Amino acid sequence: MKVSKRQLRRIIKEEKTKILLEQPGLGQRIETGVPLIEFARAYMGLGDAVASQVDAVVAAFKSGGPDSEEFIDTVRRQNMHSLDIALEKLPLDGSMDSDEDLILDALDSATLLFRERG
Repeated sequence: MKVSKRQLRRIIKEEKTKILLEQPGLGQRIETGVPLIEFARAYMGLGDAVASQVDAVVAAFKSGGPDSEEFIDTVRRQNMHSLDIALEKLPLDGSMDSDEDLILDALDSATLLFRERG
């Protein structure tokens, strides 16, 4: 039986994946109990579009506060649905101190602005 290069590459790739998944700790999610790591995992899962909007809102909030023109303009350029996704998926439960408070305050302030807008 003759095997083409393409078939051989596919077979090798499949076998490599199978072997890697059999290794302890690989292919399995390990719960660390470390809030920062859990937050980082959740943040990575937001996707680039949502994460960039969260970044913009938090940066503007940190720079000028909730009443600043910069924050208001930044919030107006965002998609409220993206910020809702972030609030839903990020583990903002009080376990990460002041950084978490900043993120939560920024997202809450943005939500209030969207509600006022209508």
